[in-house]
Amino acid sequence: MIWAAFAHHSSSPLWKSIIFLKDYTIWHCGSQFGSISLTSGWNSGMDKFLSHAYNFFRPSGSPVSWERVVWEKWSLPKHCFILWLAVQRKLRTRDRLPFLPSDPFYVFYQYKEESYDHLFFACEWTSCLWGKIKSWLRNGRNMMTLYSALRGLRFRKSNLEARMRRVSLGIGVYLIWEERNKQIFEGKCLGVDRVFRRFQILFYTILHFHVADHSRLDVS
Repeated sequence: MIWAAFAHHSSSPLWKSIIFLKDYTIWHCGSQFGSISLTSGWNSGMDKFLSHAYNFFRPSGSPVSWERVVWEKWSLPKHCFILWLAVQRKLRTRDRLPFLPSDPFYVFYQYKEESYDHLFFACEWTSCLWGKIKSWLRNGRNMMTLYSALRGLRFRKSNLEARMRRVSLGIGVYLIWEERNKQIFEGKCLGVDRVFRRFQILFYTILHFHVADHSRLDVS
C-alpha cells in the first residue's frame, strides 16, 4: 500500500520522488485519512486526475497585475512568451551581458548602451514604432514605457477593442526584439515603416482568426 510505503537510501530517484509527494500530501492534509480523501476526490468532476494533481503540487506565486495583458488568449504563444520575458526583465539586452566586449553602438542607429528601459520605449526608433501603433489603434493614453502600457491595458475588459489592444502590445514587443536580433546577428535593417507594416499584417491575421467582420474594430 502506497500510504505505508517508504524509501530507502538505495531506492531509485523516481521512487524517492513518489514517496516525497506522498509524505507532502499527508503533511498538507494532516493525516493519512485526509490524504486519501483528497486524492480520491481528484477522480470526480470534469478535470482528470493528472490535472488535479498538477494544480495541487505545482508551486504558486503571488498574483500579478499584468497577467491578463501578457497572457491574452488571442495573442500568439511566441508573442506572449517574449512579452513575459520583457516584463520579467529577462531578455538578454547588452546591459545584462557584462562579459561581452564593450560595444557602444546601439542597434537602432544610436550611440547609446542598450538597456531594457531604452529598448521599451525610450529609444527614438522603438518610440516611433510604438507611437505609430498607438496612433493607428486610436489609443490616446500616455503609455511611453512598457510598464505604463501594462497598467493602461490591464483592465478586465473582454470586448474586441480591449483584447486587440492587449494583442498589439505583444506583437509590438515581439517585433522590436526580433528586429533588434536581426540587426545584430544577420546585419539586416528594416525601417520603422516596414516593421509597422509587419505589425499590421500580424494584427489583421490574428483579428481575422477570431472575428470575421473587421468593421467591428475602428482602426485608422
